[in-house]
Amino acid sequence: MSSSQLTYTRFAVVGGTGALGALITKELVAHGAEVVVLSRSASDVPVGATVKVVDYADPSSLAEALAGAEVVISTLYAAGFAVQPAVVDAAKAAGAKLFVPS
Repeated sequence: MSSSQLTYTRFAVVGGTGALGALITKELVAHGAEVVVLSRSASDVPVGATVKVVDYADPSSLAEALAGAEVVISTLYAAGFAVQPAVVDAAKAAGAKLFVPS
């Protein structure tokens, strides 16, 4: 699949440095997508992706990090589920067209 076959080309992966998030990020990058990874730290970001360190408790931090993303994919799990509603609100505020929940 080439980027010309992707319906969307700008993605944000929340939790993109975790096991599942990293796999999704790598595949999206391999298909030519522009990927921003939201994380609490800048470590272990898959090659080809951009990292944005966010404070999940700060709505403006989330909205700024999600600006320009067409699709937001959440790979949060366990304790991370508690912040997913804030991510949904920020994705909507940022104008994302699609939200994929954990």
